[in-house]
Amino acid sequence: MKRIAVALLLFATPAAAEIPPWAGYWAADPAWCANTNGEVPEAPIYLADTEFRGYENGCDIISAAPLAAGDAWDVNMSCMGEGEEYENDLILMVENGTTLFWWDEGFMTHFTKCQ
Repeated sequence: MKRIAVALLLFATPAAAEIPPWAGYWAADPAWCANTNGEVPEAPIYLADTEFRGYENGCDIISAAPLAAGDAWDVNMSCMGEGEEYENDLILMVENGTTLFWWDEGFMTHFTKCQ
């Protein structure tokens, strides 16, 4: 009986969320990949399906909706940085799995994926 209950629990568990192509460590300068996220300004940022972590800020990703433009997403985040809470709406686009374009408030930042 216990085996049946365990099997039912296993099948009832939702599948793991798909890892988005923007997940990982990204740096504005590839040399920064050697530094630890959050310790110095010249370090990579970290993105996952549910969070963003930078030098002195972090965000919970509230939503990420795919755009018709290919590998691009409209991302809404709830953030905290330097004692301030704020929301951030931006567009992320991944090219060839190695380049991240971050459009935020009319500015674009280009990142390279850290290996």
